[in-house]
Amino acid sequence: MYRTVAQLDSQMQSLATWFPGFFTRTQLPEASVQGRPVYALRLRAGTGPERRGVLLVGGTHARELMNPDAIIELAVDLFVSYATNRDLVYGGKTWPAADIKLILDALDIWMVPCANPDGRVHVMTVDDMWRKNRATNAGTSCIGVDLNRNADFMWGVTEGQTSCSPCTDIYAGPSAFSEPETRNVKHLLDTHRIATFVDVHSFSELILWPWGHAPTQTTDPKKRFTTLPQPKCKPIQVTGYQEYMPPRDLQRFQTVGARIRDAIAAVRGRTYTSEAGIGLYPTTGTWSDYVYSRHIASSALEKTYGFTFETGPRVETVEDSFHPADPRPVIRDAKSGMVALLQQSICAIELIGAQFFRAQTEVRALQKVRDKLLSTTDAGREWIALFERIEAPAVVAMLGDRELLSDTAELVKRASALSKDDTTKLTDDEVDAGLKVVRRLRSRVEDADLRKDLRAIEVQLDGLRGTGMSKAVERLMTTPPGAKAPARSGSKGKARARG
Repeated sequence: MYRTVAQLDSQMQSLATWFPGFFTRTQLPEASVQGRPVYALRLRAGTGPERRGVLLVGGTHARELMNPDAIIELAVDLFVSYATNRDLVYGGKTWPAADIKLILDALDIWMVPCANPDGRVHVMTVDDMWRKNRATNAGTSCIGVDLNRNADFMWGVTEGQTSCSPCTDIYAGPSAFSEPETRNVKHLLDTHRIATFVDVHSFSELILWPWGHAPTQTTDPKKRFTTLPQPKCKPIQVTGYQEYMPPRDLQRFQTVGARIRDAIAAVRGRTYTSEAGIGLYPTTGTWSDYVYSRHIASSALEKTYGFTFETGPRVETVEDSFHPADPRPVIRDAKSGMVALLQQSICAIELIGAQFFRAQTEVRALQKVRDKLLSTTDAGREWIALFERIEAPAVVAMLGDRELLSDTAELVKRASALSKDDTTKLTDDEVDAGLKVVRRLRSRVEDADLRKDLRAIEVQLDGLRGTGMSKAVERLMTTPPGAKAPARSGSKGKARARG
């Protein structure tokens, strides 16, 4: 029914041996506590430098048997769809072949199907409800550390479902990253460009994101875990503490979570809840909080959006909830959710930059405008959300039209230049070039909502003639999509408006 550790490893090896142009299997630096090797599988199409990465981890908790199988099956499904140019179908959800091609062309997909092999062996041979790894806890007869309490985020703070007692199922371990299994995942985060992460668990039909230790607030950036007292083996000592998150990041988690939820619901009607981790229960030392917190703890690190899936519903028994007799329906749900996460991890301007700009300074300039300016206002965040909605279908359309892709790259280059020199104004020719691209995209997409979004861009762009970049960004920061564009000055603009 469920794959053994040996079967998972063998399938990864077979994929890497038979299809080396797509798959690479890597043995991670440390064996498990009982000496088993732990492997990562990378999936990508084509060659070239390292790309924006997504890391999918399964089997952290040993008894959650479905998720390692779901991850290895997803690897096969994505490859077959790409290689045969066939749509990927999970129940009522169809992922077009063009979408899958874009995912494999744009991303490095890193997978650790079974992060905790010792625990999985123990579940499949001795105790089917075992949760932790198989570490020997010094000074006790108790075995195991909860690997999803062992990461270096608020480690050892016993808030909610975290414990310092070695005999509990939620034991955080003797120190942060004390376990080789957690250090292996940290190694991947340290050595690759991981933009998005998901730790796939069971059960409860949830899509979780930070924070898990405290409620989230978006108004007081001084309230951060970096300055919060963290007493070992005690709960948070600040009454009513709430952890800061920038409004843009909260919006991102909510938006991506909603798209994952919708992709899962389309399979067979199961409605997952997307919420902050604390909505399930308070915890510390979890993977999703740790991976997101890294860029806050160290400004030298890039931001990684961390998610946790809780796959499958609670059914009559807890045992059947963790490993149902027929896991296939839940696995299909999980795979569709992971495809949605992959799709939402694509950055269109980064992908265009990889094809046209050697240094990608143009891309970074526009990302700075997005993250430092647009993200600071409600209207600006609405524009960011709009751009992210159209991103994947727009790139699919561009990749099928080399001229359109080249024209878009020229716009990126020009916008980047304007962002550095506000003395230069947008000319009519530049605006017309942008309108040409937007209209061409609008003619190539069928979804009515996407066409509406593109029309909103068209309206605002047409109103930016003769403005500098700072003024253009200011308008986007104060004028949400769908609002009437500011009146333009000049007879040429008025004539164009009548047309």
